[in-house]
Amino acid sequence: MKAPINIALVGNPNSGKSSLFNALTGLNQKVSNFPGVTVDKKTGSARITPTLEANIIDLPGTYSLYPKSADEYVTYDVLLQPDGSDRPDMVLIIADASNLKRNLLFCSQIIDLKMPVIIGLTMMDLAKKKGIEIDLAGLERELGVPVVAINPRKNKGLQQLKKNIELVAQEKFHSPPASSSITGNWLPRLSTG
Repeated sequence: MKAPINIALVGNPNSGKSSLFNALTGLNQKVSNFPGVTVDKKTGSARITPTLEANIIDLPGTYSLYPKSADEYVTYDVLLQPDGSDRPDMVLIIADASNLKRNLLFCSQIIDLKMPVIIGLTMMDLAKKKGIEIDLAGLERELGVPVVAINPRKNKGLQQLKKNIELVAQEKFHSPPASSSITGNWLPRLSTG
């Protein structure tokens, strides 16, 4: 059995990170403090596949990689300190589908770090109620990372998420080829009718 991989959960506040953390770890968590910082992160272990185990690190919610508060600095520190013991092997970005445009800046900042990334879209039901449709395959193609619709509270999409984690961990994920011109058709749009 290989050593567990470190997966950092990041995203805007109230995007569903803690719900996913609890769904993946089965509430098998411990709280650890960063020295000199009053904000904590949660860590727990999860069995992704029979042969892949992961340490899940639930980081405080943030809107940007440019920290303005102590909790945002915790996220910054874990992601940008290459020698840290919690250095992630993979970053799982949790994004609220009903406010995806607001989340895309942070997603692009994380993708620019050139670390393995997966995007988990939560609150798809809320987006649908607002009349917002999201082209998941188009978003995946344009961003070049796996995009999975999930609902951690109802255990929806978690098996697909785990499959993507395994593919990314094994460096076997290949995004569909990007279109020759970026049209933005993958962006959320309001339904008509």
